[in-house]
Amino acid sequence: MRGRGERGSVTVWMVLIVMVLTMVIGIAVDLSGQVNAKRRAGDVAAQAARVAGQQISPDAYLADGRSVELAVAKAKAAAVDYIEAAGMTGSARVESGTELVVQTETTYKPIFLSAAGIGDLTVTGSASIRVVRVADGKER
Repeated sequence: MRGRGERGSVTVWMVLIVMVLTMVIGIAVDLSGQVNAKRRAGDVAAQAARVAGQQISPDAYLADGRSVELAVAKAKAAAVDYIEAAGMTGSARVESGTELVVQTETTYKPIFLSAAGIGDLTVTGSASIRVVRVADGKER
């Protein structure tokens, strides 16, 4: 038999449980959203690097018929154009005549955590490529 002091105690527990579950679900949704945004930033960086890697300097190849180098200005511009078309910001740098590194940056706007005062979260991605000449399945 219950005493008068216990009346409504189930309601308090239900409210607490609902609040905790809502918070856990909110964190899960926002964390998965941030992970997805980071994955997308990496994907965009990889595709921008691929596009930039297609910008080959004909002069290097024509000089000896073997050398392959990036057309630096064209490669950087192609990568940045791709990144901007994807709605992100980023940069590309050529580290040698055949190596290119692409960095991307975007923001994730939390859905549930914004109610707790957490603002936009910055996510980044990066990718690098190396341009090589391949003949008969072997690097030359």
